[in-house]
Amino acid sequence: MNIQAFRRMATQTASTKRSALTGSTTTPLTNLKCLPLMPVDPEMRKRLDLNTPHVVYQTFLHGVTDIKRGDHLVINSVEYPIRSVAPWPWPPETFIHLVVEDLSN
Repeated sequence: MNIQAFRRMATQTASTKRSALTGSTTTPLTNLKCLPLMPVDPEMRKRLDLNTPHVVYQTFLHGVTDIKRGDHLVINSVEYPIRSVAPWPWPPETFIHLVVEDLSN
């Protein structure tokens, strides 16, 4: 995937929040463009050892580096705890793969 294709598909706008428990004072990230949330398949849930009764989603971002497991991804005022953050190289670009948990269900 090239960056132009990603930008066309990245129709969701998000921001992040970091828990005060982490002891960090970083400013939340805003106006992040990401792909719409997509369900995580059972194989990935098992590989990531996500034993949760909640729905788990994934998305991809580009050009973001200061996101950590335990932060929250905020989309449309809904906060999703971030369960996994991993680089997703697609030469010549590198994207960030996020797995989030939907606690509203």
